[in-house]
Amino acid sequence: MKPSKRKTTATKQELTPGESFLYTYEAPVSRERFLSLSREYLSILKKSLVEFRGEATKGKSYVQAYSRIVDAIVGVLFQRAIQEHGLPNDEPGLAVIGLGGYGRGELAPYSDVDILVLCKRKTRDVKRIAESFIQLMWDVGFELGHSVQSLVESESAFFKHMDARTALSESRWICGSESIAREAERRIWKWRQRDRRAFLKRKIRDATVRHEKYGDSYQLIEPNVKLSPGGLRDFHTLVWLGMVAAEDKGLPALREKGLLLQGEVEALERAYDFILKVRVELHICSKSKQDQLTVRMQRRITERLGYRDKGGHLAVELFMKDYYDHSRTIYLITRDIIEELEFGENTGILIGRGKKSEETKRLTLRVDRKKIKQEPLYVFVRQKAIGLRLDRSVKRRLKELLETDLAGRAERSRMRRDFPELLHDGKNVSLILRAMHETGFLGVVIPEYKFLTSLKRYDLYHHYTVDEHSFQVVRNLEDLAESRSRRIQPFARIYSEIADKQALFLAALLHDIGKIQGHGHAKKGASLSRKILKRMSVKTAQVEGVSFLIDVHLLMAHFSQRRDPTDIGMLQSFCSRVRTRPNLKLLCLLTYADLKATSPHAWTEWKRTLLWGLYLKAYQFMATKEKKPEAFYKARKKAILRGFKAGEERERALAHLDKLPGRYLLTMSVSQVRRHLALIENLDGSRAVVGRRRGRLATEISFCTIDKPYRLSQLCGVLTLNDCNILFANAFTRSDGIVVDVFHVEDISGTMPVDKERTDKIRADLDDVLKGRLNIHTAVEKHIAKWKRKKQTKIPIPLKIEFHNDISGDVTIVDIFAPDQPGLLFKITRALSDEGLTIHRARISTEAQRAIDSFDFQDKNGKKINSAVRLRKIRTRLEKELV
Repeated sequence: MKPSKRKTTATKQELTPGESFLYTYEAPVSRERFLSLSREYLSILKKSLVEFRGEATKGKSYVQAYSRIVDAIVGVLFQRAIQEHGLPNDEPGLAVIGLGGYGRGELAPYSDVDILVLCKRKTRDVKRIAESFIQLMWDVGFELGHSVQSLVESESAFFKHMDARTALSESRWICGSESIAREAERRIWKWRQRDRRAFLKRKIRDATVRHEKYGDSYQLIEPNVKLSPGGLRDFHTLVWLGMVAAEDKGLPALREKGLLLQGEVEALERAYDFILKVRVELHICSKSKQDQLTVRMQRRITERLGYRDKGGHLAVELFMKDYYDHSRTIYLITRDIIEELEFGENTGILIGRGKKSEETKRLTLRVDRKKIKQEPLYVFVRQKAIGLRLDRSVKRRLKELLETDLAGRAERSRMRRDFPELLHDGKNVSLILRAMHETGFLGVVIPEYKFLTSLKRYDLYHHYTVDEHSFQVVRNLEDLAESRSRRIQPFARIYSEIADKQALFLAALLHDIGKIQGHGHAKKGASLSRKILKRMSVKTAQVEGVSFLIDVHLLMAHFSQRRDPTDIGMLQSFCSRVRTRPNLKLLCLLTYADLKATSPHAWTEWKRTLLWGLYLKAYQFMATKEKKPEAFYKARKKAILRGFKAGEERERALAHLDKLPGRYLLTMSVSQVRRHLALIENLDGSRAVVGRRRGRLATEISFCTIDKPYRLSQLCGVLTLNDCNILFANAFTRSDGIVVDVFHVEDISGTMPVDKERTDKIRADLDDVLKGRLNIHTAVEKHIAKWKRKKQTKIPIPLKIEFHNDISGDVTIVDIFAPDQPGLLFKITRALSDEGLTIHRARISTEAQRAIDSFDFQDKNGKKINSAVRLRKIRTRLEKELV
């Protein structure tokens, strides 16, 4: 416990002008008047501190200044409580001690003021003063955490609780009896000596549990500045470990014990100051003790701290990069020290009665100074062969040598030359990349990677910072070598067919390197990668191969989720960009690993099915080098007809197929065609019939009706009314006017199939719509208004509409990016129908809270829309419907 510099009592001459109003020794003001003046005084002091803080204000300086303001008010309130009970000011028999953040003198605005009122013994007068003082604190407006204890009671009631002892370890005398405070300080020191080992183990265990709770990640979308990994509590944990290791030394004690490297104390202090500053702004902006750095607050704090858009990056992205940089510093050092202390099993390193265990699950080796100059990456070569994380002593040594013995041009050239060889077999690649990243070696091999560190796009789809995302991509590829999962076995098979994996892993590591230059990162990354790989002396052919993969690394994800590979024109467009089957294999693997690494929930079975389906169709197309759509359609028609008995049944199937466009042949299976024929038979005398088939990933709902304007929009509306989330839709119109529309849907919650009972409700609602008993527009609007599952987007998602006329020879494609919302597909199809367009297919996907919907359409004459004026009119209609 540290004594405050504040005196126990104040004289009239020592008072500030504000305080003088609070003291009237001759004629004390009333309690109500005193409280009013106290609140006014506190408000004036807080306002001046808040208004005069600037972009350069240090976080620690601010919280210390705020703590001094609280000290002043606490002192005044304490004197008032004594005065009200007629006791002498000089020795009231009790002391006020600050605990926790207030005890450290690092109180943020709106935080709880934690205090201990300590006395020799609880006399009636002491109890009355304590009660009066605490009530005054509440009445002035402080949120309190408080306890009243006697020295006798505190030994059993207070000092035995670990959390209380932690708070006491940073306690500070505020006012009242100095002798009581000194006695408490003596007792605190006594239990520290007695229970050091138990205290250290508890603090290490608490940190480990807390890290696990947050997934051992400092890269959360909305981090808790206090409790998340790399937050303030991790810094406090290090300080507590140091305080127990050597009396009151904190971080310097860890440096003396060899647990902190040169420069790490200063790095930790800088990181702590930054996060303290963020916490101050967070509390002031929210006017509460909020510690969750929400997306909304990120934007406000970005502006407060003076960040501006720069280099293609949003200001909030630059702010969060700095935040993640600092939290990364705290987290990595905390993690390493906890591991070195063997998660609390070897606290003797700190308290001087133990040594480092010889048994370790980390790689330990002597780093030879002479050898590393000739082979700068030899430690990582050894790590790759053994497959263990580096011991902290090894990382410490590598960091030191990187700045001294490896600072020359020749050594760094060797490093870059030897680096690609580490990737060729795909073994333990993510392990060595992380080790190189943490020791600084990766930043020397690829200087551009320093700018990727802790950089994160401002959206809810990308869960990780760019550097961590890239390491996850590498790890996903590695896992294919040993995976036995049936779901990813096809990708594992492709992976096993690639003998030299160097190009694949270089592309995985560098695929997002263009993000350091802002938007359009694929093309920018391809250009940057050429420069990077040439510095590594990579062969020209491989340089071009890697840069090509980076340039097109988004292509396969976009085509699989937004385009229909059964459209020969679209398939041909995709294959012409991929060029070769070896390229297709590498791109498929990179796409799989990239999608899976975007966020914990980005990779779904539906996306896996779409990606693998595109790969198979593209591979077959490239293998046969088939360029004539007619031949594709003819071969597929024969295959379908073989599924029907010769004679009347096959003739009926042939008549059905001849009335439909060619893409129906490539889209539907024999069993689907059979079901559609049955629906058409049942249509006789009905306005519409509905079929249902439960699939492995979604429920297939098929509608058969007569073509009319707005028909597809009506079907989408009926599905919306019944809480169906539409994943994919195909609309087919026969030459005789019969419509066959096929939807793949799931329950809006994504947790249950669409059952028979709901299908019956869909059928009844559709019948009401077609008979004019139900206005679908009004019904959908009402349903949306009362829909309770609607999620409010945290990050602004602008509406974006893109038309494509160069992908398919038959249809115009529109991609619509919009905030995900119920009834979105109904609104879009209604707007397109308003423009007299025929919609042939829709692909629906969602990234976090952003919907990405793609539609293929033609005009009423079955032609593409090539007129720029016409496309502008369609865009205007969509914007009117969706904005």
